[in-house]
Amino acid sequence: MTPAARTQAAIELLDRIIAAARDQGAAADTLIARWFAERRYAGSKDRRAIRELVYDAIRLLGKPPENGRTALLALAKDRPEITEWFDGSPYGPAAIDPAELPAKLAFAHDWLIKALRASDIGIDEQSALLQRAPLDVRVNSLKADADAVLSQIPGAEPIPFTTDG
Repeated sequence: MTPAARTQAAIELLDRIIAAARDQGAAADTLIARWFAERRYAGSKDRRAIRELVYDAIRLLGKPPENGRTALLALAKDRPEITEWFDGSPYGPAAIDPAELPAKLAFAHDWLIKALRASDIGIDEQSALLQRAPLDVRVNSLKADADAVLSQIPGAEPIPFTTDG
């Protein structure tokens, strides 16, 4: 799939998720799994790219936007390469109309914003909540050596909160 086709797929998937959010329907992860089950032609890299676009848009907006297209246009403010994918190609989204407005950025519902402001959670920790969570891998020290496992995973580093990393 081309980046434009991945963008169109993310728009279609976001449309389903937004409709489900309004109707108290299925959760986003359930809808994503169903969507990919219906589209076996999407390879693993395509699935990952589409999933990342969808979840990045969900994390960025908080409140359900009008549709998936406006959600990705809002995401494009921070990631300008996304606007290039709105090229009107056969499998991609239509070109961006200058009068078209992106979804309003709202990181969370008002009640959650008030609760975060009242808490002792710092701004750095709050912004970390908008990022993808890191993956922690635990190693059974009776069966494997942690350093050997670290050397097998590119970019892996020991976590600072344990004595055995």
